[in-house]
Amino acid sequence: MASKPGIDDIACGRPFRGTAGGELTMVARFPATAAAAAGTVTGTVEVTAERAVRGVAGPRAQAFLVRDGRVVSMPMAQDLSGRRWAVAPGGTERLPADVVLVSCEPGGAPLPPGRYELWTRLVVTPDDGPGVASLAGPWPFEIT
Repeated sequence: MASKPGIDDIACGRPFRGTAGGELTMVARFPATAAAAAGTVTGTVEVTAERAVRGVAGPRAQAFLVRDGRVVSMPMAQDLSGRRWAVAPGGTERLPADVVLVSCEPGGAPLPPGRYELWTRLVVTPDDGPGVASLAGPWPFEIT
């Protein structure tokens, strides 16, 4: 899969200037606020395909937080078992996703209260052709 700026350039503490896009359209459904002590918050990501997509993706969408233009939490690690995808053009799938409320910096302290941007990412490895990576966001998210 070719690298796509913003979609593949997610690294802890690095500047992030993501632009929503890709072959999949995603809408995240997360609570608007969460207590830092929660550690993680689970939501749902609705994924709509513009064209037929058949392949394998992780069992969950990826979610991460950005604050002041920098990545402050990384997507939660997932096991290697994939989920089979067979989505028709215009079809929608729903995936769970977890956003981590702990800093990705060494020491991993809870993120401080404040306003953040929530982003989601999904990579599908199709049966044929190059990988399909999509990025969506930002959605407002507040830690209390």
